[in-house]
Amino acid sequence: MFAVYNETGLQFRSTLEELYRVKQIKPVRGEHRQTHENEDQLSQTRPVENSAVNAYRKMIKAKHEEPIYHASQIMSRPVITIEDSSSVEDCYYLLEKHGIKQLPVVGKNGVPVGIISRENLLEVILVEDGVLRHVESNSLLSIISRPVITADPVADIRRVAKVMYAQSLNSIPITDSSDMFLGIITRTDIIKAVSTYPVITLWA
Repeated sequence: MFAVYNETGLQFRSTLEELYRVKQIKPVRGEHRQTHENEDQLSQTRPVENSAVNAYRKMIKAKHEEPIYHASQIMSRPVITIEDSSSVEDCYYLLEKHGIKQLPVVGKNGVPVGIISRENLLEVILVEDGVLRHVESNSLLSIISRPVITADPVADIRRVAKVMYAQSLNSIPITDSSDMFLGIITRTDIIKAVSTYPVITLWA
């Protein structure tokens, strides 16, 4: 399940298939679709792939690991957020303090209203030698990206990655049914999962 929030709160919560029916959410990138020829080629190579998988298992002699399927299994936590009433300067220093590239933005009730990235900040600030020299606009609300797309903790990782690719997102916050943050998945989290767990485990 995925959800969409904006300045008025929860706008949508449903499946990936329904997500792109939301007016503000359209795929930024086209999705690759295999031709029938490619599918035939894949079906012909499956026996080879199976033997390669078996050889891979023997080679690494890996012990059984819990299959990785859901967002909750790779998300980073706790989630660092910032209130929409905060200043651009506060946001900059918070990003610097924690060494992160984006922050979910919340209203007073803690519900997501948008997301802010380092790229957003660089449009209105001037930094020289690591020192904030100038702030063109100190209103955080004027530069946040919205609406923000979130996913449920049990969302399939492949579907989360699909949305991130289609929307050119660097991260997707993970929220529960009460609109509270549980974690966040970044591109780095997905790369770490792919590089840490055998592909046959991750994408089973």
